[in-house]
Amino acid sequence: MTHTRNIPQSFWRDERLPWLELRSTWRSRQPYKRHCHPQLSVGAILEGETCCIYDGKAYRLQVGDLIVIPPEVPHSCNPVDGHCRSYHMLYLDADWCLTQLTEADAGMRLSAPDPVIRNPLLFQHYLEIVTLMEQQQTTQLADAVGTLLRVLPLQSAEPDDPRATSRYLRERLVSNLLSPPSLDALAQEFGIRKETLIRTFKQDTGLTPGCYLNIARLDYARERLRAGEEIADVGYQSGFADQSHFHRTFVTYTAATPRQYASGRSISDNK
Repeated sequence: MTHTRNIPQSFWRDERLPWLELRSTWRSRQPYKRHCHPQLSVGAILEGETCCIYDGKAYRLQVGDLIVIPPEVPHSCNPVDGHCRSYHMLYLDADWCLTQLTEADAGMRLSAPDPVIRNPLLFQHYLEIVTLMEQQQTTQLADAVGTLLRVLPLQSAEPDDPRATSRYLRERLVSNLLSPPSLDALAQEFGIRKETLIRTFKQDTGLTPGCYLNIARLDYARERLRAGEEIADVGYQSGFADQSHFHRTFVTYTAATPRQYASGRSISDNK
């Protein structure tokens, strides 16, 4: 089994373009646990195949396919039959995306009823965006990414309205990452069984409270790593018991190590 730290992958970022991030991963067999992102993510399959579970459906992605995953939608994208695959993944700030879509209003959410795109011209345009990043042509990126965004099969809709218990549980879990309240205590506050609380939350969000808390901690950790903070400090600040727990959870949900993510090198540096 290949250790995640030995998988060639990198994360492109530029402080002048805070709404944009690119992940590039080469010949990886590392799976992901079901997760979600606050950003819109657009993936491109470069080698091998990937099975994406999205909105209760399974999609088998091949070389030349793009997939669009809206913000906060739980999903997983894993190798097929243990074979390696290579891919790029663009992460686009949700608010920036809404400003680019003239028909979308602030406060709306993005959805993608048909997430898989098999269009050679769009795939080529995606690769041209990656090339602009490789060449540090940052002044052209906003227009190039905006053009791609406006032709993706995206729709805007009213935000989801989960039940009061789920809204409150989300708020309580993220308000104190270091020491969140126990599910037993929260269930007692609501006067319901813990199992009912968990079931209701999963129906509303697609995730268990434990998964949601881990994802919130990792979102915070990535933010601090992008800011240049030390990995050991970030693990503690994010609420993980120790560095081993932080590393293991980071790999489980992101298929990358904290150090790989923190390096943020140009993609051409890590091939």
